[in-house]
Amino acid sequence: MSRRYRSKSYNGRGLVSIASYLIRQFCFPNPFSNIVKDPNTATVVNWVCGGVFIPLAYGLTHTWYKGGAKAVGSFGFFINYAILTGLFLLITKFITNLYLVVFLFILGYVILCIVESKLFGERHSF
Repeated sequence: MSRRYRSKSYNGRGLVSIASYLIRQFCFPNPFSNIVKDPNTATVVNWVCGGVFIPLAYGLTHTWYKGGAKAVGSFGFFINYAILTGLFLLITKFITNLYLVVFLFILGYVILCIVESKLFGERHSF
């Protein structure tokens, strides 16, 4: 029994998603390399803890992207992932205390959510 699917028009999301994945995988540095000095251990820490950046980038993108052109949302996710990785790398370059790193990263994330919401999203009263 075959099932027929409606053909969907190409919206560019697939190409942006593939390019985003390849750039994130092969061009971005390991964000935990400043905290963990051994490269092999930093890779394992990235495998275990690196997935935290993905839902945070989705949440940050969701502050302004409410649907529509899927390629725009996918590109926004890529940019937000790059911003969060860069923010974490910048913080860990100068600070080694893990509690202070987490506090500053969360503070930076909240500020980014507010800024992106104000710049690109709906107007809020806060």
